[in-house]
Amino acid sequence: MPPTPRITVVTCLRDEGPFIVEWVAHLRALGVGTILAYTNDCRDGTEALLKALAPAGVVHVPLGDIRAAGGRSPQWRAMRAAWDAPACAGAEWLLHLDTDEFIALDGPADLPGLIAANSGADAIVLPWRLFGCAGRLTPGEGATPARFDRAAPPGLAYPALGSFFKTLFRRAGPFTGFGIHRPRQSAPPVLHDDCGRPAPELAAAAQRILLWRGGTVPEGRMVQLNHYSTRSVHEFLVKTGRGLPNHVGKPVGLEYWVERNFNETRCTMIAPQLPAFETEATRLRGLPGVATAEAGARGWHAEALRAILATREGARLCGRLVLASGSRAPAPELGRDLLTLYARAEEAAR
Repeated sequence: MPPTPRITVVTCLRDEGPFIVEWVAHLRALGVGTILAYTNDCRDGTEALLKALAPAGVVHVPLGDIRAAGGRSPQWRAMRAAWDAPACAGAEWLLHLDTDEFIALDGPADLPGLIAANSGADAIVLPWRLFGCAGRLTPGEGATPARFDRAAPPGLAYPALGSFFKTLFRRAGPFTGFGIHRPRQSAPPVLHDDCGRPAPELAAAAQRILLWRGGTVPEGRMVQLNHYSTRSVHEFLVKTGRGLPNHVGKPVGLEYWVERNFNETRCTMIAPQLPAFETEATRLRGLPGVATAEAGARGWHAEALRAILATREGARLCGRLVLASGSRAPAPELGRDLLTLYARAEEAAR
């Protein structure tokens, strides 16, 4: 039996304390050995929680002020720093994820199994599937994947971000550094899609981040990346105050919600993984200081929500999010037409 590959996940965090333990537990249950976490301007106790999680393979690096370094986005600053960090330099496989992204597998039991099923690959595509609020105003109880099982239909054609992906890649492959969605490459890698098939056209397009299928549904998908970017209305309201890690000046608001809040189909692909990672989450909360730091973060978020709802703007946005309780995917043909229309407008604006 081949040795278990050393896998490191890199992330960039700001005020995400309520979601960290469950997310780390999910990665640990999937065979991730190290999580390299960069933070910036945290106010909710995220940094204390990461420090307490050090025995679980979490390496914390504070970045400081998000406006530092000439306004460069904290996520890109982290990506540049991560490439030569010991946690990444000593890994065999690397992956950049956010705490609202959970890996769902169908077939392989864990990431080493996924890697084994893609023998010869330098990189493996983990395509997004957008999950919505599932009609929840308040957070409710339980882990994120258990609370939200409503998603966009498979093969979503529009918006384009419905076919974005992240990349699990081999450190020794033809790569020169991290990217947000895929690594920077010195030559086309052997890239496999979510069904374990070579994708040479996608591999040759170095900066392309679309797994374009035009609304078709793939057969034999063994992996997807559940993207819980909205969660409940109340959780989203607190998220609006955090901003985007890769676009410091871009707001998180109603437009962001409408483009991601899909609840049209039920997806339980991740359900078989829940018992293992919930067991691991319980173990992590037993580590010294973890449960206390997590509870402190939840308290901070509850107070932040109260402050938002006490303002005219916050109350109005809350109502509008409820009104926009679920987006509907256009038919594939219309979705393709809308993408073509946008591409033409983009080209004309250059």
